[in-house]
Amino acid sequence: MSTIPIDSLDDPRVALYRNLTDGDLAERGDLFMAEGALVVERLLRSDFETVSVLVTPARAAEFERIARPGVPIYTAPETLLQRIVGFKFHMGVLAVARQRVYTDLDRVLERVIDESDTHSATLLVLPQVRNAQNLGAIIRCAAAFGAVAVVLGERGTSPFFRYAVRVSMGSVFTVPLVKSLDLERDLKSLGERWGFESIATVLDAAAQPLSQVHGRGFAPRRAILLGSEDAGLEPRWVKLCDRRVTIPMRQGVDSLNVAMSAAVFLYELTKCD
Repeated sequence: MSTIPIDSLDDPRVALYRNLTDGDLAERGDLFMAEGALVVERLLRSDFETVSVLVTPARAAEFERIARPGVPIYTAPETLLQRIVGFKFHMGVLAVARQRVYTDLDRVLERVIDESDTHSATLLVLPQVRNAQNLGAIIRCAAAFGAVAVVLGERGTSPFFRYAVRVSMGSVFTVPLVKSLDLERDLKSLGERWGFESIATVLDAAAQPLSQVHGRGFAPRRAILLGSEDAGLEPRWVKLCDRRVTIPMRQGVDSLNVAMSAAVFLYELTKCD
């Protein structure tokens, strides 16, 4: 499809981009916004459904080459683009796409474990991560260290909020995301059906230090549970886990950001795979 010039703030073809919050987009059919050249490029190369792309004229050709047939490529001068989206925006490219979150963990594991053809697997379980930027960074870590999926609790934020998508650098398009409808049931299934060891990440001097875990061995399949930014893992989730592991702190530091903790745990758990 050739590019379509936009010359008016009120053009109905770009209404989805106009001063919309994440909630506004979700109410219009589980849509989300991707921003920045690299993120939009990864969106277009993924199997997600892209509704449309909005770019400055100087960048239109590169996205026209990679967009699937039928995806509209709208162009607008930078000053008009900023007026359309309602904030100062210098990345030159936006896209609207349709969310995809799975609700059946067993079906996801049947697919990803069969595709990887390996007995080992690591996944992340996030009962209640509320900050979109933290969630995006965690999903990026999951992609970097080869986690097979990220399981989201009912009360966490959406992985398709604009900040989450941007900070993930498009990893939300490649890592399977599961919205658990019954996290307690899913955790039990991970152990009973799939042989996963559930690992509670905690701030507790009595927990096993992460540096010592390799000496005592990880299970080949492991689920890492990460807590919320303010309160950590709730006791009910800790009780469902097979072991508690902590990152020892020095110089009076009480904790790490949850995304930093995810990176440390994932590195330790996967470096010997």
